[in-house]
Amino acid sequence: MEHSNESTPPRQLSEVDEQLQREIAEALGHQSVEDLMAEAQEQDAQGAESTAAEEAKPDRPGPVRAQAGASGAGLQVRRGRVQAVQGDSVFVQLHGVDGKNTGVVPLAQFERPPRGGAIMDFVVQRFDESEGLYILSREGAIGEATWEQLLAGSAVEARVTKHNKGGLELELGGGIRGFMPASQIDLHHVDDLEQFVGQKVQAAVQEVDRKRKRVVLSRRKYLEQARDRARDEIWSKIEEGQVVDGKVSSIADYGVFVDLGGLDGMVHISDMSHARIEKPGDMVKVGDEVRVKVLKLDEERKRVRLGMKQVAPDPWANIEQKYSVGDQITGRVARIVDFGAFIELEPGLEALLPAAEMSWSRHTRPEDVVKPDENIRASILNIDPKKKRIGLSLKQVGGDPWVGAEHRFPRHAIVQGKVLSTTEFGAFVEIEPGIEGLVHISELAQRRVNSVEEILKPGDTDKFRVLEVNEETRKIKLSRKAVDVPEEKLEDHGQAQAKPEVKAKPRRPTGSLKGGLGNIGGIGLGDLGKLKL
Repeated sequence: MEHSNESTPPRQLSEVDEQLQREIAEALGHQSVEDLMAEAQEQDAQGAESTAAEEAKPDRPGPVRAQAGASGAGLQVRRGRVQAVQGDSVFVQLHGVDGKNTGVVPLAQFERPPRGGAIMDFVVQRFDESEGLYILSREGAIGEATWEQLLAGSAVEARVTKHNKGGLELELGGGIRGFMPASQIDLHHVDDLEQFVGQKVQAAVQEVDRKRKRVVLSRRKYLEQARDRARDEIWSKIEEGQVVDGKVSSIADYGVFVDLGGLDGMVHISDMSHARIEKPGDMVKVGDEVRVKVLKLDEERKRVRLGMKQVAPDPWANIEQKYSVGDQITGRVARIVDFGAFIELEPGLEALLPAAEMSWSRHTRPEDVVKPDENIRASILNIDPKKKRIGLSLKQVGGDPWVGAEHRFPRHAIVQGKVLSTTEFGAFVEIEPGIEGLVHISELAQRRVNSVEEILKPGDTDKFRVLEVNEETRKIKLSRKAVDVPEEKLEDHGQAQAKPEVKAKPRRPTGSLKGGLGNIGGIGLGDLGKLKL
């Protein structure tokens, strides 16, 4: 490839690498760029001439045209600061220019209106004596391009005329045509090439072959450079604690990435909302505009951690002014765990309902009491604003079932009960939700019982007689075998239970063993048979 002797412009891009050459070859197959360009020129000769004529009209909006006969060597690149945008013009204060240093650039040469104070490079086209202004163009925004102006590494503006199987065909002006491989169109893979036809795009010149009239362009390289410049500019201004606006660029299982204008930051799923969310995609979509807070900057690895919930109202703020201990509230069962359930009081505000506070019964499983998404009414037991915890009780709402138990289940009454569990010494029976009684193994049957489950098993229902009730200790003694005892003998049954028979201990004989066995303590052998021990 031949090169001219012109001096290399500032910020020149790298030469075409082997990877790009391979991409071009794969895109074109057996055809060469020259064959493709020649074929396109032959087919569209008249259309190209009319397009060039239209571009040359002075009243057509677009980039400032170079003066006739001007060469690339005659144009100067100057750095400047954007002062203001007025109408269709952008006014710039040039650096390193003696005397009058104000220039003007058409707004049409910018993809979006530039920010006041932004610093960038411009090409000085000429000086307008009548206005006292330099007529400028964006660096790389060319009009009637010439082969002398085109340099590998420079940025240009071109119009997409058509697309083919390998990429885009473009017109740079002045009858110069270019080609852009599909892999060089965007930062990401593009399936629909038709969308670019008729559009003006800015791209970097990757290869110039003046002898064979060959120009290869890369919009991807241009976008990468623009992104790098934007990233550097953002890094120079961004600070932890700032609240900025961005756009969701991608979504992952663990969070979302937000484009801050050339710099991507990550919002972890735990920082997306005060409420618990299962999937980031349920909350935002790619392209959504969001407001985020800068939580942490890692300049060494160029990483930014962002937060969305940090710019939203915190439901825990002033929590003690909204809720008080003892209040009865209604909430939604958000999720059930082994030790209880979490109840959503409002979006982002969850309270814990322990299993022990779900029912007065000691044998309660959370899933047997509450169901997901069910609305329940509970009482607030405690509030800890520092730890962001609220404790609830479901059983307190219904009242204590042990109050009045002595009157509802009087002594000797027969009750129906369900066996909850068994042990070696007896069975626990529920006679009312929250009221459990114990049937001792000795009270299961009139006969001797070796194992409780010979008579009762968990889940069985049966009748039992109340032997004793104690509200203070929350205990009830039950009997199964006493159900069939006649009422007139219940007192004897109760006394027998209250005073179990105790065998008398044998008395030790007194006296001496003198005289041998025939006389123990003055008692003869004949009297031993009458001795009661």
